[in-house]
Amino acid sequence: MNVFIESLSGVLNSVFFIISAFIPKLIAGSLIIFIGLILASLIKDFIIILFKYFRIEKWLQSAGLVQKDEVVVWPNLIFEVIRWIIIFIFLMSAIDVWGIPKVADLLNQLLLFLPNVFVAVVIGWIGLISARFVFDIVRHSLSGVGRREALVLGNIAKYSILFFTALIVLTQLGVASELVKILFTGIVSMVAIAFGLSFGLGGKDEAKRILESLREQINKAEGKKVNKK
Repeated sequence: MNVFIESLSGVLNSVFFIISAFIPKLIAGSLIIFIGLILASLIKDFIIILFKYFRIEKWLQSAGLVQKDEVVVWPNLIFEVIRWIIIFIFLMSAIDVWGIPKVADLLNQLLLFLPNVFVAVVIGWIGLISARFVFDIVRHSLSGVGRREALVLGNIAKYSILFFTALIVLTQLGVASELVKILFTGIVSMVAIAFGLSFGLGGKDEAKRILESLREQINKAEGKKVNKK
């Protein structure tokens, strides 16, 4: 009986020692996370203040680069990504203090992936703005050709930019990068072949006329040389 009590007492003492040794680490790690949450929120609020101070929202909306509902969505998405990057940095420090290596490795991989998400969001935003900007340029510049034709060509340019932007975003995120490369190569080849066939078949008569005109000019030039001799 005494042996059992001594064994139980030894186990309880070991557990108590482990818990008492971990409590300071737990408090320190929790304090680090708390500071990280506060700092991330402050940095997010500071960026929002700068965004409003320089009136970037009104500038984007007045320039027609983004719609009214998109002015809030895209900046908030970027702000949240920045905030979570800061939180994960402090969370990594807290986990190092707690001494949990496997969780630290997992979060380290996630932390290394977050900048790719941030860059992908920025690329998507720029691609969306560029697509709408090019659409307006094509539609207004070709309005003299015809309203319907200008609208069709504008949509073709717009969705082409959006499609290639989506490919770039997927490549940045590392989602099926090989498949994206194959798809990109196939689409470029398809467009080149389609353009070549359409130009070759549709412009056959025009090319024939140009060649005949060049031949006539060459013959006239040679005839003038013969007459001079």
